[in-house]
Amino acid sequence: MSDFTIYSEDAGKVRRLMLAYQASVKAEYIVLCHRDGSIIAEVGSIGTDATPLAVLSTASFDSARQIGMMLGGENFQSVSYGGENRSIYIAPVDQALLLVQIFPGSRLPNRIEDFNRMLVEKLVDAVPAFTQNTSRLVR
Repeated sequence: MSDFTIYSEDAGKVRRLMLAYQASVKAEYIVLCHRDGSIIAEVGSIGTDATPLAVLSTASFDSARQIGMMLGGENFQSVSYGGENRSIYIAPVDQALLLVQIFPGSRLPNRIEDFNRMLVEKLVDAVPAFTQNTSRLVR
């Protein structure tokens, strides 16, 4: 696992942005994680340890990227799954971070790609280090 340093001021910004986003898209749970599965920030609850979710989401996203390469270099921008009771949307924040979002119900919110893009832009503006060398970020 990587070592992360996120200063308390930055952590507060990230949490506020994620809470506002959670309320606007009515997400049950959102986790910002490093591509190694380390959790950086989370809001909401899924009622269980989220570390396996972060690790498996990273593996799922990386698998989709490999499938895209097999299909001639298709660059998949997100991965989503819909179940009977919950749905999930996984999308990158630059190269090293992922946003994993859990929603109640079998369908994702309309325009989730647009809402996600706006959150990513706000996160990067709030914490520019997210798009720099994240091996230097420490939690």
